[in-house]
Amino acid sequence: MEQPLWNELKARHIREGRLKVVGVVLHDTAGSGKHNDTLYLANPGDGRKVSADFTVERDGSIWKLNPDLNKYYCLHAGRATKFKGLVNAAVTRATVGIEICQKADLSLTPVYTPAQVDSTARLCAWLVSYFKLTTSDITTHRQIITDGSRSDPRRFPFEGEGGFWRFYWKALGKGDEHAVSESMAKAPTDPEKPKRTHNVSPGDTLSSIAKKFYGSAGRWKDIQRANALKSEVIVPGQVLTIPE
Repeated sequence: MEQPLWNELKARHIREGRLKVVGVVLHDTAGSGKHNDTLYLANPGDGRKVSADFTVERDGSIWKLNPDLNKYYCLHAGRATKFKGLVNAAVTRATVGIEICQKADLSLTPVYTPAQVDSTARLCAWLVSYFKLTTSDITTHRQIITDGSRSDPRRFPFEGEGGFWRFYWKALGKGDEHAVSESMAKAPTDPEKPKRTHNVSPGDTLSSIAKKFYGSAGRWKDIQRANALKSEVIVPGQVLTIPE
């Protein structure tokens, strides 16, 4: 997929010796929530040896702090971490760290902007494609920490209409399939009244299913309404209610 646009600013604390990339770790900066967070991770002024491969700011801008993702690694999550059989420093060497700019007290409104969530999702989609990862290889600092000392990215919106996953699947060209997967769980059911159903097979369309059950392809909208579908897209394995 197409590489997202980013700005480049080389981090001071990077190391050679990158391991094969096996995941992407999301963080939040817990700083000012502004561009200063990016500047800090590029060159900490307090003596800390920390950095990140990328930052995503509130205006949606992406900053790449690692000049060569295949050669260098950044110091974003090495202490008390475990991921895919790797521990501590090895986790850092084998993962790409994304810091999402956020204020320490979470007082910004909205906590994360739609542009920020969208850019984070598009960046993750590109990294998954570039390093030949899977969606399950995207994780958070909270999930890989072993001593419970981290909870970031705090209050990050993964689910819902404006959530990370919606933007992520859209970036991969699978937004319609994601919408269908959400609607499947919300389809109305009535356990007291058995309903006629159809298990979607490869090549099925709403029109062809309507033709099969009603003799008229034009009744596909009846099936769409009965299953609360947001579009005409259906996927193999999906179970559709067929109204009378």
